[in-house]
Amino acid sequence: MSRQAVLRLAGAALILAAILSAALVGGEEKVAFNVQTRKYHCLTCRWAIRCTRNCVEIELAEARRRGGIPCKVCGGRCKPKPG
Repeated sequence: MSRQAVLRLAGAALILAAILSAALVGGEEKVAFNVQTRKYHCLTCRWAIRCTRNCVEIELAEARRRGGIPCKVCGGRCKPKPG
């Protein structure tokens, strides 16, 4: 297995662990925030999983406070919008 494939698998495993821990703890929704592009993604979004360099996991409100732009694919949310 190539080094890049191992890094992707490790990143995906970390994101999955983060999702599971957030589901257990509750609270504010976490997103993957790219500090360079300022785009934020649902943690299960394919673009969040592919983001291995400039992404940090933060709360949705913090991503918005930093001027974040929602992903065009996932809308930046895992939870459906109310109403």
